[in-house]
Amino acid sequence: MLQQLTELGEPLSAQVGPTTMTDQLAQIDAMFPAGRHVQIGTRTVTGLDRTVQETLTDAAGAMTSPLSAISLHSLHGAAARVPADASAFRNRTPHLMVETIAVWEPGDPAEDQHRAWVQGTDRLPGGYPNLLGPEDTERTAAAFGPNAERLLAAKKRYDPDLVFHAPGRL
Repeated sequence: MLQQLTELGEPLSAQVGPTTMTDQLAQIDAMFPAGRHVQIGTRTVTGLDRTVQETLTDAAGAMTSPLSAISLHSLHGAAARVPADASAFRNRTPHLMVETIAVWEPGDPAEDQHRAWVQGTDRLPGGYPNLLGPEDTERTAAAFGPNAERLLAAKKRYDPDLVFHAPGRL
């Protein structure tokens, strides 16, 4: 799979290997200093087939801010060995999470273009539940699948006043 990624173009950075969550988050912090505007889109794909490659190549070519990025997360191994009903997330098959991350400075007149760029991966399916917005009700429901009913029951029991709630979300 790594070979397929390198064929898409020259990455700004490529890192493969074990890391701690603390180290991973520290690497990301520099991209998001206080005050920067960010919009993240997320999709889930089973691999880098032609449609995925074309979509990612098109998105990279259309990037509207030099601060923006496309990030791929490989969810294989241990994440794929958990039974679907053992956690909230339904998708326990090996897959890639694609993030399109639009980043721009305050006052940038191209804000609408940056936000539209994130939607440029709409040809791809799915999405990571924690990064779906309130308008993504169908993709959120699909991400939780048959677990949605169990999660809604737990939500009703433990948060009846909707203290932790995003409009349109489960």
